Amino acid sequence: MKALILAGGYATRLWPVTKHKAKPLLPLVGKPILSYILDEMEDIDKINEILIATNERFEESFKQYLSDREGENYRLIIESQEAEGEKYGAVGGIINAIEKGGDDDYIVIGGDNYYSFKIRDFLEFAQEKDSVANACFQVPSFEEAKNYGIVDFDEDKKIREFQEKPENPKSRMASTACYYYPREKLELFDKYVDYWDGKIPEEQYLDEPGRFLEWTVERYDTYAYPFEGKWVDVGTRGGYLRAETELRKENIVKGQVKNSEIGENVTVLENCKIQNSEIENSIIFENCKIQNSIIKNTIVGDNTEIKNKDVREALIKDIEE
Repeated sequence: MKALILAGGYATRLWPVTKHKAKPLLPLVGKPILSYILDEMEDIDKINEILIATNERFEESFKQYLSDREGENYRLIIESQEAEGEKYGAVGGIINAIEKGGDDDYIVIGGDNYYSFKIRDFLEFAQEKDSVANACFQVPSFEEAKNYGIVDFDEDKKIREFQEKPENPKSRMASTACYYYPREKLELFDKYVDYWDGKIPEEQYLDEPGRFLEWTVERYDTYAYPFEGKWVDVGTRGGYLRAETELRKENIVKGQVKNSEIGENVTVLENCKIQNSEIENSIIFENCKIQNSIIKNTIVGDNTEIKNKDVREALIKDIEE
């Protein structure tokens, strides 16, 4: 079996923090988001190769990240493009990676998501069903369900219907970016492309996971693996700060902090120097220097210097005097 990690997006809603740093490599409670996934996958004997699909801009940072890990069964799949408008799209990225990875069973998972379920348990469920499977998270209310792709399934967990951000959700089970495709069902990707070819723009059907799942459910037995607990996607500044708050039990404060007030929900990572400042509900990446400043509801990218500033509800990196 092969694992495919999707890490090709540009995360423009988090720029400038992610302009030169892939979202899966952002720290979450002091640890790269991707590490939570890979730490589990390295212990699953069934997975003999882990493919990471990213783009040319982040190739070197992923090479550096992987060089620091002990696992030897990694392979980078590089999508050749420089801008968001040129990228393969979510579905296109899967197709491209599977073409390069070859025939096998695949677990496909978004590298910028945190899941509280055990990947091993999901795989056991999917292989028992011997068909396409999707991990689904139960959101708190039907009102919130309107913001997600929602699946409705029967007692055997077989998905009966997929609804994309429905006005009247049939369930509270949200589809997440975690899928299983057995080798004998990989044909569905070619059939999907053939079905839409010429009907709508290619960039549309190759970049809409919901459309792909809806199409798949209508033609192949597809099963939902429901889970509760935690599921976070750090797609926005607010979402990132909420995820950090949900997952850590207390503030993380590293580096040097002098004559400063550290409020609630604060993460300050290694090699930072904080002096005469006030910080609240913020994430400060590595190697930052903050002096005589107020930082609130903000994410500060690594190697950033801030002096004599009042920064609120911002995404910042490399602020100059």
